[in-house]
Amino acid sequence: MDVSDITILKEYKKNSRRGLELVYDRYKKYVYTIAFHYAGNKEDALDITQEVFIAVFKSMDGFKEQFSMLPWIKKITVNKSLNFLRSKKQNLSLNETNENGDELQSIISSNETTDDTVLYKDTRQILQQSIGRLPEKERMVLVLRHVKQMKYSEIATVMKLPPGTVKTLIHRARKTIKENMVSLGIWEV
Repeated sequence: MDVSDITILKEYKKNSRRGLELVYDRYKKYVYTIAFHYAGNKEDALDITQEVFIAVFKSMDGFKEQFSMLPWIKKITVNKSLNFLRSKKQNLSLNETNENGDELQSIISSNETTDDTVLYKDTRQILQQSIGRLPEKERMVLVLRHVKQMKYSEIATVMKLPPGTVKTLIHRARKTIKENMVSLGIWEV
């Protein structure tokens, strides 16, 4: 059941627990998607998602009915993602899993029978690593633009940046990723 923000807020005023459940049900996939694409793995994305909803729940009393919740939740998600990644040590574990549930060690030692499957997994992994190595702002604008399909103006508002800066950051991120893919022989010029 998809309910409107106004319905959620009215329900929250009557029964805060039910209202919080409705907020979570409506926005959990959205928040998790941004968190996953930013963090790159399931565990960190779940941690970020949890932090986002804790912040949302703590601030619900101050939210005004005349506004949409989506931009507010986007902003919290972006900030929590940035904060989480700043505090996280960048260690790579061979036991870490990707979104398909494959462990890095099993991909490396895999006996795949088709070259295409191996090439696809390698390319995808290298692309994710390239995105993961981008500076935080470049990575975030790229995720918001290409994963969440946000307009430049929306990204500028969420990240508190001028639209021109958003365009520059996206251009830089794309260029860096392309250069990395070309240097590895995955992308031809």
